[in-house]
Amino acid sequence: MYISHNKVRMHDTDMAGILYFPRQFRFAHDALEDWVESEGLGFNQVFHHEKFVFVIVHAEADYLVSLQVGNKLEVHLTIERVGTSAFTVNYRIYKENQQLVGTAKTVHVTLDATTRQKIEIPKKFREILEKHLVA
Repeated sequence: MYISHNKVRMHDTDMAGILYFPRQFRFAHDALEDWVESEGLGFNQVFHHEKFVFVIVHAEADYLVSLQVGNKLEVHLTIERVGTSAFTVNYRIYKENQQLVGTAKTVHVTLDATTRQKIEIPKKFREILEKHLVA
């Protein structure tokens, strides 16, 4: 499991001052970027220097509890599944009091960086994914 820290900012909220629900995906994606970077594969590295890229082909989320500006968050990231060319990432978002406030899931497919055709997950990246695989 990888844990990322974030907080609700003014631009994340709606007119009522609470989190605008689609912004939950920002927290999930920020955690994904932090995790990839922590594994030595920053997005700049992946998208400009590797022979593969990975893209989101499915996303879903459940918004469980209202959030307000200033709430500090922990996003727990785990890998649910690693297939031949696709992998699934789960996110659990907690407020500072460890209350679960939302969940998200993204499914990614690996593509050849040049042709943009689907390819097998490269061995080095598969090893990183499998380190965070939760049964």
